[in-house]
Amino acid sequence: MPKIAKIGNLKIHCLTSYEADRIPNISLGRNCRIKTNNVLKKDPNLNQFFNKETMGALDNYAEHENLDVYIKPLENDMFNDVAVSVFKDSETKAAFPMNVAKTKEEVPQFFRELYNKVHKAVYPDSRGIADTVEPKKPTFFGDLKIYIENVIDRFNNARFEFAEKVVK
Repeated sequence: MPKIAKIGNLKIHCLTSYEADRIPNISLGRNCRIKTNNVLKKDPNLNQFFNKETMGALDNYAEHENLDVYIKPLENDMFNDVAVSVFKDSETKAAFPMNVAKTKEEVPQFFRELYNKVHKAVYPDSRGIADTVEPKKPTFFGDLKIYIENVIDRFNNARFEFAEKVVK
């Protein structure tokens, strides 16, 4: 419960340290589009997943799409670890709970799921970001065709450069 201190005609709201730690005042990433609080920063299990180094790509995506992402820990939830809220133009696009990865092998899948959920919050009808990347199947004739096209392009560029030098 916040305390209100009155100094003359001025009323000042004072927060306890418990309440102050829950204010989303820590920015993650270069563009400061992802916000979290001191509780998450102090928790060593969650801090290794949500820090400036790991949230750079999501922060760049949030800057590109003009999003604000708030991540807070769920302390009393038995099933989920964090709550993620996505806002665009001061309108809530999505709010969802997530579990962080428990093993080292689950970490890429965790970040892929986080990015896909944020993307689907903005574009609900589209496929996820990671779902759109399909591995290229190497074929001999396809690679040979690309190589020949590149050689022809370089040859044509050299011809045009030579012609420009002759004209000058």
